[in-house]
Amino acid sequence: MKKLWRFGSGWLMLLLLLAPAAWAGDEEDEEKAVPEIEYLDVQPKLVVNLAGRHHYLRADVQLMIKGKDNVERIRQHLPMVRHTLLMLFSDLPPDKVADVSEREKLREEALHRIRKVLDRYSDSDGLKDVFFTEFLVQ
Repeated sequence: MKKLWRFGSGWLMLLLLLAPAAWAGDEEDEEKAVPEIEYLDVQPKLVVNLAGRHHYLRADVQLMIKGKDNVERIRQHLPMVRHTLLMLFSDLPPDKVADVSEREKLREEALHRIRKVLDRYSDSDGLKDVFFTEFLVQ
């Protein structure tokens, strides 16, 4: 009986030693299956005159994109995205960017317009969100 226990415990030890390696392989497969999120910087910073010409807006914009193939496709259209944002921001009344709730509405409108223009010329798949990482009104 003692020999059987030693034989059985040896297999048990082997299984316990190999199990973490098997679990790690599953985690690596899951990580590969989930597309990465990347942030694409719209460069250079956007600078536009606001209505009345006595104020201006300077903003840094980041696009949240899921999947490397989507990043590369959207990167090709950055001039078009930049144009779309410049047209949206130009001649805004200063009160439309004065408080946080108005800026959030502007961010949502920017996302809507970017998706619309990407769909017109290519595809907006992968574009998840738009963020203002700097927002200055003078």
